[in-house]
Amino acid sequence: MEEVTGLKLGNIAAEEPFGRRKIDLLSVDVNRRIPVFIETQINPSDVRHLNTVLGIVESASEGVIIWLARCFQKEHLDQVVSHLKRNKQKYIAFHAIKIHDDTIAQVELLNQMYKLDIWHNLDRITQIKHAIKKVFTYDQIPPTHTGRTVDVLQYDLTRIEDVNRYLLECLRSEVPCCLNVWKSKKFNSSDSQLSLGGGKSGITFKLSVKNQQGFAAIFLHFDANQIGFYQMMKRDIQQFRENIHTDISASNRKIGVTFEPDVDLDVTISKLASIFKRMLKNFGTYLYGDSKNSGAVEIAECDLLDEIDKMRKWVGAGLPGVRLMLENLLLEEVDNEQAFQANRERLSECLMRI
Repeated sequence: MEEVTGLKLGNIAAEEPFGRRKIDLLSVDVNRRIPVFIETQINPSDVRHLNTVLGIVESASEGVIIWLARCFQKEHLDQVVSHLKRNKQKYIAFHAIKIHDDTIAQVELLNQMYKLDIWHNLDRITQIKHAIKKVFTYDQIPPTHTGRTVDVLQYDLTRIEDVNRYLLECLRSEVPCCLNVWKSKKFNSSDSQLSLGGGKSGITFKLSVKNQQGFAAIFLHFDANQIGFYQMMKRDIQQFRENIHTDISASNRKIGVTFEPDVDLDVTISKLASIFKRMLKNFGTYLYGDSKNSGAVEIAECDLLDEIDKMRKWVGAGLPGVRLMLENLLLEEVDNEQAFQANRERLSECLMRI
């Protein structure tokens, strides 16, 4: 992204709340000290993402907006520019960036991997020549303008919420393969726990530098609807004591450990991160699937891509107009089970008509 846009990006977080919406990626242009809003999709530009971009223009007074998509409809780009021209008082730059088909193919392969292996394989994308390409820019930021956003966060470590913010930042360095650490979190002054999704609905990691009892703690919590999953993992508690921590326990739908915090906050956080790594390694096969099968994606990868390409060409040549319809359905982003089922039904109907 930096290479394509010329920006120096810092302090990146995913799914950051902004007004009434969430930004896919929120960053900072370190050189100009202005926010960078990144909206991403792997399908062609559509009205839903266009409205998100226009909403950012409405809400922000300054910043860079980056929209990534497989390709762009001219009318969508024209609407963004028209909206910016109607808001000339706002110091905003807009970049449209096209995602190469080979990049999307690699993303699809990464998504099939064992979840904790994805981070270590992201360089597969950077190895693609022209993985992303800037296809359009409109800039109404004065060359000498400098904002007030800073890329280095300031913490008041006497405040509970700032301690948790600092803990999250440390985990992003120590345990980056747990992709949930990159998501934005809500913090408040009455909650000493940092919550991270545990890979399945109703299962959550909760970490605390110092809880109400004065202990540092890290536990995997199970909702009542995951009691069966909890019982299954509880049966392996002895194995967890051998591989994670000798004092790990399982009770009240929680599996984890507490210990005396060090006077040095960084030492305590380092211990939490170390236990968290071992938890991910040993809990991962329960929460994310079997890591032994993670290499299956690599098998006959080139053959798979060749077959996909052949199928696309066959559909394009033999069934005019159907290819785009199928691609839109297959690449349409869904964020809940109901939307997924609806998408699957529409795909089935489309195939039956063929």
